[in-house]
Amino acid sequence: MPQKIEQVCFDQSIQPIDPAAVHQVKLASDRMMPVAAYGTFHSDWAQNYMEEATAEAIRLGWRHIDTARAYENEEVVGEAIRRSIKAGHIAAADDLFITGKLWNGHMNPRDVAPACEATLKALGVDQIDLYLNHWPWPNVHTPGCAGEHRNPDAVPYIHEAFMETWGEIVKLKKAGKVVDIGTSNHTEATMKLLLRDVVEEERPVCNQMEMHPLMQQTELRRYFESEGVVCNGYMSLGSPNRPGRDTFKEHRADMLDPTVQAIAAELGASPAKVALAWAAQRENKSGGFVAMATRSDWIRDNLSVATEDLLSPEQLQRLCGIDANNRLIWGQVFLWPEADGDWRILWDDSQVFETREGYAKFKASWEAHNKVQQETTFKG
Repeated sequence: MPQKIEQVCFDQSIQPIDPAAVHQVKLASDRMMPVAAYGTFHSDWAQNYMEEATAEAIRLGWRHIDTARAYENEEVVGEAIRRSIKAGHIAAADDLFITGKLWNGHMNPRDVAPACEATLKALGVDQIDLYLNHWPWPNVHTPGCAGEHRNPDAVPYIHEAFMETWGEIVKLKKAGKVVDIGTSNHTEATMKLLLRDVVEEERPVCNQMEMHPLMQQTELRRYFESEGVVCNGYMSLGSPNRPGRDTFKEHRADMLDPTVQAIAAELGASPAKVALAWAAQRENKSGGFVAMATRSDWIRDNLSVATEDLLSPEQLQRLCGIDANNRLIWGQVFLWPEADGDWRILWDDSQVFETREGYAKFKASWEAHNKVQQETTFKG
């Protein structure tokens, strides 16, 4: 019987990595961002370990911390930062590059500034290095909800409304509350609209998006980067302990893929290191990745791939050839009624609206059609 691997184990004897050895990418603002970001998405089971795990990540050399109000643990991350300063692992919070995110429920223009202030207070910092709009629409879900959850007030992307939110995010930048601004989960259509309607200093410098060996999004990434928008990938390890609402029978596990396993065997490395090395080296090392672990050895291993080229060009090419468009975050809990239950509409740009009026016309047409369909379709 295989030995069970302990998922939580903090070992102070494991030596740290020099943060200066970690590869960085230049943002459009000319600021440098460490490509390896320690993720604090809790996946429920890890919530009780997040403070110690984040502090351990900082001890081991991670200097980019990825947070979000939606993770419901900004105060815990803030305590880990204070703990790291007290232990002497960093001199001040300024030694870290912190990414924060504006949650969907705070996208009303009047809520943006208070939400950012709450994040600053929780983290115990005066400024956030990179502030992302978490999702393109203000659709919220109940914390810990099941996959069947739906918000009847959910709406698609309405550019007119988004720009009102973005204007408030820009104000945060101008006020010095955040240094750089960006997006998360934007599509090509929504990004084109945003870039069309902003001046140079209001452009996003980064988009965070799902990227892993079985979901590479190469064309979308190349579009963003052609516009000067750096891409940072989440779900970099396939998040095997993600919530049940994001787990479906169609999903494949990146670290069990035969090519990933074969290259891991060739290198004498773990499949996780192979997946993250692919993330760090692909597209001429132009982007980054987010990864979380709660074991000291894994935390260090995950960072080490950003300090060296583990993969040969041939191995990297083989990994770039296994893309299966295997999206793990369907986002079905954010669906609006007119999507008619099809999660792919969240991502395929088929329901993107410039104005509230345009959406209202579409909604009225859809409701009339849907009423006829319900009245006339055979229910046998």
